[in-house]
Amino acid sequence: MFQAKDMKWKAVVLGALILGLLCWREMDRKEIRETKKATTTIPSGLIPKPIEKPPGEQILKTYASASTRPEDDLQAMAHVLSILRLLVKGDAPFRMGANEEFAAALLGKNAAKEVFLTSPHASLNDQGQLIDRWGTALFFHVRDSTRIDLRSAGPDREMWTEDDLHRQHEGEFIRGASLPEANAR
Repeated sequence: MFQAKDMKWKAVVLGALILGLLCWREMDRKEIRETKKATTTIPSGLIPKPIEKPPGEQILKTYASASTRPEDDLQAMAHVLSILRLLVKGDAPFRMGANEEFAAALLGKNAAKEVFLTSPHASLNDQGQLIDRWGTALFFHVRDSTRIDLRSAGPDREMWTEDDLHRQHEGEFIRGASLPEANAR
């Protein structure tokens, strides 16, 4: 009789020890999980904020504004096109030629479906063309996929006149009497 009571007592003590050990291990696991969670949580001040505007809009944020020059507009547009060519890869990432093709590529009609510009924007008209500060469609002269000249009709809004502003692919600006002839297009 004494042995049966001892056996029951030992079984209860052993069960309590096993239960205590399991609880202790679970507490260790919980502490490890919390430590991992704490070490992998990035403080809110260090989390980068999502880009609110597409890259083209950030580059063209002062396009055609009173605080910039027409040269600045063409320089910014050339920059956006170079970023587009850099980020959208492939043999034919988008069609290059007509103004509308460049505009469409910036609006997301490119191989990567990346949006660089949203409409409405100061650089776009209702016909889906990229325009200068006077509202005239820009002229793109594609020499090859990496060399693109840009031309603005200037304040008279007529292309191929003396007040046109021409940005060559290497970044040089030509205006007035130095402009290439219309037949050199």
